[in-house]
Amino acid sequence: MIRNVSRSDLSKIIDIENQSFSTPWPRFMFRSHLGNPGFVLYEQDDAVKGYVIVDIIDSRLHLMSIAVHPKYQRCGIGTNLIDWCIEFGKIHGASMLTLEVREKNRSVQMFYLKNGFDVQGIMPGYYIDDNAVAMYKEI
Repeated sequence: MIRNVSRSDLSKIIDIENQSFSTPWPRFMFRSHLGNPGFVLYEQDDAVKGYVIVDIIDSRLHLMSIAVHPKYQRCGIGTNLIDWCIEFGKIHGASMLTLEVREKNRSVQMFYLKNGFDVQGIMPGYYIDDNAVAMYKEI
């Protein structure tokens, strides 16, 4: 089930974040998104297995952060969250879903390519320790 994140979910979300990224977002970043209708989690069998944060800027839906707990990766959860984003974007009048991914993170780039995204370009110095690959998908 995909549902909005509540304050009581933050510890589980932060645990997923810390296990997923070498430079995880700090807690205050997640707190600042509470109440955002684009901050949702994937829950199954009373376990939070993943989350996504999207925001709409003009007619563009921007994927700010997404992660699936390492124990549940490659089970379709990330794809389900991307599909939710696309439906959310359509409902809110967005025509494109955009994101950035680390240039050296080839496996995640392949995930997005398999989900119908295209490469828009390279963003030098986007991350402190890496360039970003800007990707998009028309919705």
